[in-house]
Amino acid sequence: MVSTGMANDGGSGPLAQRNWVRGVIVVGIALCSALSAALLLQLGRIGAISGGRPARRLYPGDEPVWLHVLINHVTVNGISRSGDTLAPLLLLALATWLSVRWRRWAPLVSVLAALALVVAVLFTGKGFLGRVLGESALTWSPSVVSGPATAVVVAGGMAAWLLRGYFGRALWGLAAAVALVIGASQLYLGHRIDAVFLSWLAGLAILGVVLGGCRRRCARA
Repeated sequence: MVSTGMANDGGSGPLAQRNWVRGVIVVGIALCSALSAALLLQLGRIGAISGGRPARRLYPGDEPVWLHVLINHVTVNGISRSGDTLAPLLLLALATWLSVRWRRWAPLVSVLAALALVVAVLFTGKGFLGRVLGESALTWSPSVVSGPATAVVVAGGMAAWLLRGYFGRALWGLAAAVALVIGASQLYLGHRIDAVFLSWLAGLAILGVVLGGCRRRCARA
């Protein structure tokens, strides 16, 4: 593993001191928290907080059609897809930009290593749990690890680590809030709550391995 130590290029300068940047982060945390609470309250209202429902969409019931479409097809599905597609792509773009800016390959290599571990864990976890539970491996199942919930923990954690010199610890809070709303959306789509927790733990384990290797590399340097 390689070090992702920041170059001495004024990373802790103006951006970290701008109140509007911290304001945007706080607003993002508030929005993600509010959306998570709304999803969980709705799940509690229909008695499906544990997930694992036969259908992957919220029962329309007494909800207006426009609200049903907004929640299921825009909010929930959009959030879920961003967890395992958009978030890793944004992280790769960030790592590439930082590698060019700092003139070192460490950020990009570390991110690639983290995403490779995500893929390995998901293939192994889905395949193993699929065989144990008698379900189809590598396909959607309410009882196996969630790709979006796992990937977003790694993507958010790596982004917060790489940008720690610019924004301090604020991004860790935003990363946690985004992981929470992705997990809530997975429950909303039918994943079991234990599968979501397992996905979060898998993501944290990957972060621990990658960032632990980075810290050891920094110490040796």
